[in-house]
Amino acid sequence: MEPWRRNLYVTVAMVFVVFLGFAFVLPFIPLYVRELGVEGEERVALWSGVIIGIAPLLAGLLAPVWGRWADRFGAKRMALRALVAYVVLLALSAFARTPLELLLLRVGIGLTGGIGPLGLAMATSLAPREQTGRAVGLVQSAQILSAAVGPFAGGLLADVIGIRRTFLVTALFCGVALAVIMWGYREPGSVAEARGHAEQMSFREVLTLPRVLPLLLVLFLVNFISRSFTPILPLHLERLGVAPERLAVSTGIVISVFSVMAALSSALLGGLSRRASPLLLLIASLLGGAATVLPMALAPSFGAFLALATLLGLASGGALTLCYTIGGLLVPGERRTTAFGFFSGAALFGGAISPSVAGLMTHVDLRAIYVVDAALYLLLAGALALQMRRERPRSAAPLG
Repeated sequence: MEPWRRNLYVTVAMVFVVFLGFAFVLPFIPLYVRELGVEGEERVALWSGVIIGIAPLLAGLLAPVWGRWADRFGAKRMALRALVAYVVLLALSAFARTPLELLLLRVGIGLTGGIGPLGLAMATSLAPREQTGRAVGLVQSAQILSAAVGPFAGGLLADVIGIRRTFLVTALFCGVALAVIMWGYREPGSVAEARGHAEQMSFREVLTLPRVLPLLLVLFLVNFISRSFTPILPLHLERLGVAPERLAVSTGIVISVFSVMAALSSALLGGLSRRASPLLLLIASLLGGAATVLPMALAPSFGAFLALATLLGLASGGALTLCYTIGGLLVPGERRTTAFGFFSGAALFGGAISPSVAGLMTHVDLRAIYVVDAALYLLLAGALALQMRRERPRSAAPLG
């Protein structure tokens, strides 16, 4: 097997296993926060939003650094360090006694993590430029499919063995990913060669590339919206009449169905982007997201809410993959790894902020975040349409 293909498949396996483990526990953080003694709907949502969001927030801020270090010191070494930290910190999370202890452990995961940005860097480090889209698509698909399978399985685990023991299962999965990378991934070239390559590019060079800064904002907002439901979802389903003993499983079902549809959307839009403008497809996806997320605030029952979540995943699930596809076409090959660090960082930062915002929005109304998300979808689609109209005479190939 060609070295780039071997590394790609090993990286995809690692990403799938790690994010599958995370999906076992993250949707049920609100239930764990309650178990740790937090009372009141607003306080549970606020604590949950901060606990869920702090790790991706820190990982997003550090993503460009991880991309640069992956070039300079070797991606395999950095991934192994991150996975060891995951195993230890997730195992300790099973023994948290207060929400503050759980928050501090999540801070540790954010400071020592970075598997998302590293995964993109590792998958594309040796890939030919024409294979960049495929490599990114496989990594994205692994994350989406893990989010599809994980919450449902995690809900069953939480109901059967408890949320605390589910954290131990997640730590075990990260240990499996550690073994996969240790024995399966082959570092490309020597560390000295990687260091010399990294020194030829700077953060400023990446940021000054045409259209990169607007793309970072789009990535931020798209992932902000997609991650905004997690801290309020169990509470919303409870309002819709879901019994307490079925709450974890029902939450898992919603997230899993949404993620399956998002994976399907990602595959379909990725295929269409070879024949149609990725930017045009992105605008259509955002408009579809606005049309389906707003009615979720008014859903009268669990069945109606699940149907709308299904449509939302199908309409908007491929938006993030389209953003990465546009980014891969914009960035020269020699800047690819560092650039994907910035792209991942922007998306992670958006996903990190949104749970806290959703938690704060419960002071207005538990369902207010759906209205905010619909407005953001429409504003973003309108801004991109205006950009496309202005740039059409200049024929920006990757975007229009």
